[in-house]
Amino acid sequence: MQKRSDLSDVQKGMIIGFRAKGGSISETANFVNCSRAAAVKVYRAWQYGTIQNQRRGTCGAPRAIDYRGERRLRRCVRANRRATVE
Repeated sequence: MQKRSDLSDVQKGMIIGFRAKGGSISETANFVNCSRAAAVKVYRAWQYGTIQNQRRGTCGAPRAIDYRGERRLRRCVRANRRATVE
C-alpha cells in the first residue's frame, strides 16, 4: 500500500473513475492497490476541486485585494452603487 502523495496521476485517475462509476471505497482501494484513506482523500480532493496542475504553483503577482477586502468592497457597492473609489 502507498501513501496518497506516492500515487501517480494514473492511479489518481483510476480512483476518481472507479468511484464516479459507483464503486465502493474498499473496492476502489483494492482495485488501485492503495489504502482506503488515500482513496477517500484523492476522491474528495477531486470532488471539491482542489486537485489542480502542480506546475501552476504561485506564479504571477500577489492579489491586489484579499478575500476579506473583496467582501467589504461588495458590501460598500451594495450600499451605494453610485459611490466612487477614493
